[in-house]
Amino acid sequence: MIAVIGGGIAGLTAAIRLAELGHRVELFEAAPSLGGRTRSFYEKTIGEWCDNGPHLLVGAYTATQGLLHECGAADNIHWQKSLDLPLWDKNRGHLRLRPTPFLPLPLSLMLALARLPDHGIKSALALTRLAGHAGKASEQSVEQWLTRLQTPMPLVRDLIEPLCLGAMNEYPATAPALSFQRVLEESFDHHRSARLGWFKQPLSEALVQPLQARAEQLGVGIQTGSMIHSMTPYTGGIRVSWGSSGKDFDKVILTTPSWVSNKLLGIKTPVESRPICNIHLWFDEPVHPGIPPCPPLIGGIGTRGQWFFDVSSQMSRASRFHHIAVVISADFLDTRKEDLVELAARELRMICGIAHPLKPVHARVIQEKRATALTRRPDSLQQQVPECLIDASERPHPGDLPATIEAAVRRGEQAAKICAMSQS
Repeated sequence: MIAVIGGGIAGLTAAIRLAELGHRVELFEAAPSLGGRTRSFYEKTIGEWCDNGPHLLVGAYTATQGLLHECGAADNIHWQKSLDLPLWDKNRGHLRLRPTPFLPLPLSLMLALARLPDHGIKSALALTRLAGHAGKASEQSVEQWLTRLQTPMPLVRDLIEPLCLGAMNEYPATAPALSFQRVLEESFDHHRSARLGWFKQPLSEALVQPLQARAEQLGVGIQTGSMIHSMTPYTGGIRVSWGSSGKDFDKVILTTPSWVSNKLLGIKTPVESRPICNIHLWFDEPVHPGIPPCPPLIGGIGTRGQWFFDVSSQMSRASRFHHIAVVISADFLDTRKEDLVELAARELRMICGIAHPLKPVHARVIQEKRATALTRRPDSLQQQVPECLIDASERPHPGDLPATIEAAVRRGEQAAKICAMSQS
């Protein structure tokens, strides 16, 4: 009998893969529902389900695509045919990075970049240098790596920094170059990987429910509202205790956030993390940040909001109000929620070119203080984990993928593989 602690995407994936191999699995989640950070909430004022924050996918999310296909939910994602990335800058207006799909991606991307204002041949050549040195960086920051390769500032400002913030929730000054290179290698391998995708329904419906249904179909026992307070290893197994209950298991897979795992494991080393601020705005008039036809999102350059998602256009549902979500990554500024709403509406008005003031009929600010565990070197002083326990919590190391849905699926699959091998 195997226990999976944590009902997020990693935990659900691990439970599914183990159950597919014929193992008896029980999954424990402290919250009332599954999904972890991919849960949705019901906004009573608007009468809609929505996500804490929007999630953007790239074509390199092969494990996520494979898992959703097996669960019959692959159509819940809309994929671009080829990369089309809208951007906006106060001085240059609307920009679009659109490599032609009829040429090899490296050449096509260089030509598309060279056509952008402020770029030209310098940015194209710098992009070639970055691609040529992928996988060759030592343990340095993205900023140090870019400086060594003499990367021009327009390329950093328009492409590298937005990608670093979007993928790693961290600025180039501190983000590890090894993991950022991994993102570049996987995301820009070919045209099929270098494209964007987004869910057509809230995450609880599009992602979590299909995985939960698959797990239950395979016989996984699911216990929500069950916070684990201790794990006690003994010869041949481990006892898991929650509330006033306890049960013995052969193995335990731990997929909770790393700061929760540390508490259960008695590890006192703090986990370095970064916040994300999501500003949800609902309007009683159509508000489209991009110039149609374009993807339902746009990246802001020089704005406080880094990504502006046209949620209403992403979702395959009718609504009375137009929903825009503005994302601020690595947001450490202590700004009042009312000021954030006003700021987001003002920046959105500039991007849309709307003459009159934009006033939302409703707004909600969700500040995830520990949204992602950062990619850092492992602490050699951490407590030794017993053999009956597999720690699959979010602890990305330099060279690993940063904390994303794809990384969670891969962690779950890898933990299940290790657990199954130890059981055979």
